[in-house]
Amino acid sequence: MATAVISLMAFIIVLATAFSSLGNLVGLTVTSADSMRASWREAERVVDSSVIPISASVSGADVDIVIGNRGRLKYAEPDLTDWEVVVRYDDAGGTSHIEYLEFASVLAIGNWTVQQIYLEQSTSTVEIYEPDILNSDEEMVIRARLANTPGTPTLNQVTVTPPEGGTGTVHFNG
Repeated sequence: MATAVISLMAFIIVLATAFSSLGNLVGLTVTSADSMRASWREAERVVDSSVIPISASVSGADVDIVIGNRGRLKYAEPDLTDWEVVVRYDDAGGTSHIEYLEFASVLAIGNWTVQQIYLEQSTSTVEIYEPDILNSDEEMVIRARLANTPGTPTLNQVTVTPPEGGTGTVHFNG
């Protein structure tokens, strides 16, 4: 009888260990699947993002940059705070500058802001669908205010990066 009780207890311990291991395996599989889904969602956002700088022009210490949205994502003001705008330029004295500009609703030195969103900037056709949102195939003009005025003649560049990636660079003359 004692052997039967010990055998039963050993069987229960083995069974409990097996179910515990099986439960851990199922939990690990679910966690792995959730992680894979999150990775796919992030990869999809990167693919859906296609923001390209089209042109840039300078007026004093202000640089106007035309950006085209060729992806499927929409961008509104809260999303723009995470964008990186970096300007590399030479001033009149030949000193090189690199400025990392932050988004601001009101333009100030060291910031950039949205000037206007267009269906097509070159024809000055202002957007009418979802105002103040950069939709697919629309163009946005942003204005960056630099600490110094770019010198002339100099070749300078602006790099724009949304948080999903897809960095784009455009050059402009000082």
